[in-house]
Amino acid sequence: MGHGAFYGMQIVVYGQLIAPSLDTVKRAVRAGDGNILATAPPYTKFLNSGVDFAVISAGMPSADAWVQEFIRHDIPCVSADYLVEYVCKPGYPLDTHVLFKTNRLANKSLDKLLKNQQEVATDNLEASEDDDDDDLSCAACGSTDRAEVMLICGSEDGTVGCGAGMHIDCCDPPLDRVPDDDWLCPKCEAPKAKKKPPRGAASKSRGSSKQRR
Repeated sequence: MGHGAFYGMQIVVYGQLIAPSLDTVKRAVRAGDGNILATAPPYTKFLNSGVDFAVISAGMPSADAWVQEFIRHDIPCVSADYLVEYVCKPGYPLDTHVLFKTNRLANKSLDKLLKNQQEVATDNLEASEDDDDDDLSCAACGSTDRAEVMLICGSEDGTVGCGAGMHIDCCDPPLDRVPDDDWLCPKCEAPKAKKKPPRGAASKSRGSSKQRR
């Protein structure tokens, strides 16, 4: 299951948001799987709980008591446009939306956002690969179980093979263990075998040439 751009983020809103409105910010954060902890004071119980952003309304003075509390607890202060444009305009410069010179703190929270995205993308990729492996069925018995002894038809360089699966004990003849070399199913092995010269062909050819001499 995927996650949004604000996955795991903890946010508080302070002041009256007009453009964009509080509803717009809520939708943006919700769409990004973030969490708005509070939209009005008091914020005391949240100050030490890992708040990542404090969204401040326009015109709020830096001397405001709650603004000073946010800064004292290393919580970056940003305008509502910071979050909305982060979601709606990926790669758009956000520094102009950081308030009260908390850019260093905002960059730290932004790095956390990007790290979360990378981890989610990696988890999704690994889950997709696991699903692909689980769906591979044995061409002989049809079972998708026992993936640890399932052979996959193909060479390491990908030039030959069809990608079919087969359990080692379903092979004809059965194998005792997973081979170290590439494995080809009977259909792909047959054309390869035809290309090999018959045993003794080279020696017969040399023998014939000697007789002609």
